Amino acid sequence: MKVFMTAATGFQGSKIANELVARGHAVTSIKRNLSSDFQAMDGLQLFEGGLDSTEALSSAMRGAQAAVYTFPLIFDLDLAKKYTQNFIDVARLEGVELVVFNTTFYLASEETGLLALDMKVAMKELFDASGLNVITIAPNIYLDNIAAPWSVPVILEHKIVPYPLKADKAMSWISHEDLGKYIASALDKPELAGQTFPVGSLIKGNDITESIGSKIGQKLTFVEVPVDEFEQQLVPGFGDIAAREISNLYRYVEQNYNSFIEQDYKRTNEALGIEPQSLDSWVSSVNWSVS
Repeated sequence: MKVFMTAATGFQGSKIANELVARGHAVTSIKRNLSSDFQAMDGLQLFEGGLDSTEALSSAMRGAQAAVYTFPLIFDLDLAKKYTQNFIDVARLEGVELVVFNTTFYLASEETGLLALDMKVAMKELFDASGLNVITIAPNIYLDNIAAPWSVPVILEHKIVPYPLKADKAMSWISHEDLGKYIASALDKPELAGQTFPVGSLIKGNDITESIGSKIGQKLTFVEVPVDEFEQQLVPGFGDIAAREISNLYRYVEQNYNSFIEQDYKRTNEALGIEPQSLDSWVSSVNWSVS
């Protein structure tokens, strides 16, 4: 079918788009600036514009039976509400039959006082009131953060895997590739509309370190980075606001650990018919070298 999705060219969104195209869907998306030398992946049609433009959304969403909504890395509650409402209005106008809302992180049941989380709560409330058929997919921590271009050199040079989580406590991790599979599977199951599905596998930081070390033939150590220090490390690349809000997600993890590990991931896997890839399989899929 034809599927419209937001953020299809991003670090995470491109993996979702890849999975949708691999399953035979025709995928459309929007990109604020389409330069003449930008080359979209096969099977993905891009329209110029952003979530602030209902005209661009209408052009890209026209004829789509389904849509995937991923909000970009913007930390502004008013914009989150405005852009989500634009998406909802156009989806209703274009007769989209099913929407998959990718929360990109844990979905709290109520406001927390933390902007990054409260934006997701506000967007979910808008979808609940929209009259659209919506399936919500809620991932937590991404394995791909460990393998990011700025992370691999640190691992190789310093023989450490630094991250703002406990080394010996399991947390819900997921790869971008698996996230794409969960979302694609949800698009085939409209009978699940109205439900929220947490996705991930419980893995310890020490286990991630051991698996990577085994792959590259090095003895590695998982280093628990204090969240305040992690925030300062993010500032040069993301700016003060984004660094603070991203770090607040990990502060929330520290304070609400049980809320993450007690989610019913088994129910999700059964409902969506997905078996997450093993940790070793994910590690083997990564190029652990610096080109």
